[in-house]
Amino acid sequence: MLALTSGSPPIPIFLLLPTMLLFCVLVVVLCLRVGASTRFLILAFALRLAMSAMPKFSFASSPLGLSWNALASVVLVLIGSLLLLRSRAVPLILAPVVPLLLVIVMSAMLNGEASGAVESLVKYAYLAIIALTAYDAFMADGAGKVLLRILFTFLLPLLLQGFSLVLHIAKATESDGSTSYIGGYNHEASFSIILLTGLLTAILNPRLRGLYKLAIAAICLGGIFAANYRTAIITAGPLMLGLFIASITGAVRPAQRPIATILGVLLLLSAVPVLPIVAGDRFDAIKTLVQNPAILSKDPGEFSRADQALLSGRLLLWSQYVNAWEAGTPPQHMLGFGANAWEGRYRYYAHNTLISTLYELGVLGVAAMLLLWIWMFVLALTARTPARFTLVMAHLGFFLLNMATMPFWMIEGLLFYGLLCGFTVHAKLQGRATQRSVANRATLRPV
Repeated sequence: MLALTSGSPPIPIFLLLPTMLLFCVLVVVLCLRVGASTRFLILAFALRLAMSAMPKFSFASSPLGLSWNALASVVLVLIGSLLLLRSRAVPLILAPVVPLLLVIVMSAMLNGEASGAVESLVKYAYLAIIALTAYDAFMADGAGKVLLRILFTFLLPLLLQGFSLVLHIAKATESDGSTSYIGGYNHEASFSIILLTGLLTAILNPRLRGLYKLAIAAICLGGIFAANYRTAIITAGPLMLGLFIASITGAVRPAQRPIATILGVLLLLSAVPVLPIVAGDRFDAIKTLVQNPAILSKDPGEFSRADQALLSGRLLLWSQYVNAWEAGTPPQHMLGFGANAWEGRYRYYAHNTLISTLYELGVLGVAAMLLLWIWMFVLALTARTPARFTLVMAHLGFFLLNMATMPFWMIEGLLFYGLLCGFTVHAKLQGRATQRSVANRATLRPV
């Protein structure tokens, strides 16, 4: 019998408890013979994956008043800050994050609300710590070794999802009530981002062969399909494109790579007609938007039932948030209503990072968010590394994810982007070092 509920049915304790114990043993093994930064990174991923699998515990209040999730984030930020090395990565990672932190503080001062600001400051500090420690770990132990060990931590969510599939323990998705298998995790969005992070960890690993990457990608995609979160399925598209092109070009001689790339793109384009079948009403909604773009500026009260159903209700949500922002004062137009101001006012978060940022942090907040994304995208685009195309596609995929959900609202999303930013900065700086080394050897070569 299918156990279908509106919440997240837990995995039976007789399976969950021994699985967690074995996972702890695995984490200890993964932390052996690596540097402090790598151990920290492994523990950060493992802790979040384990706590997310037990939402009744992790969302409960700790003795300090914070939820166990929030307390774990604060502790990780404090410990991570003690491990950081003074490297060239620090300004490259902090420069685009600091403006966002300043806007959060100014918005809190304008609106007289500190609690939401403190939570957001911790969240973005967490992002910066993950990115910086990832860079330090890659420098100390090598990207291949670090990413491979992190990859093993994703065995936990995949195993728990396997239990939910075998035992027919399912959850009803919030938008249409369809079945979602997420292994006892709290929500299909966060679970899907976990699997997207596992996919990212595999495709960025320079030590894994193409066939292994494709096999891991197939497992992660299968898990995302079982989780039934179509936004993540669409987001996986650029990641898979990067993996597919990298696998093709890596299998041929350098002189043949431009032709192989063109053939790979043509093969992928031949699969485009299948996308509407996978994404369902997402493509129907896009078609409607193209034919009637004025719907984006409609007042929420003017939405018909058909309009409300578009993009699983996202258009109505976006209209509500934008209209509320427009009704604010001129200072609130610039700095918003405060970080996390949507809580207590709306049932659902905005499901779009830019629209949510506009409401919470105003125009300056949107500018700061775009600065962060563009900064990291340019670093990826200009990095001298064989993984450049894959990196660029990963950043594009993260951008698409932000257009239909809010990964920055979830620790899982921060882990994804923190790891991606750390690898991007590492690739950028290593490319510079290699270029200087080549130039120095050419200078020292005898005439």
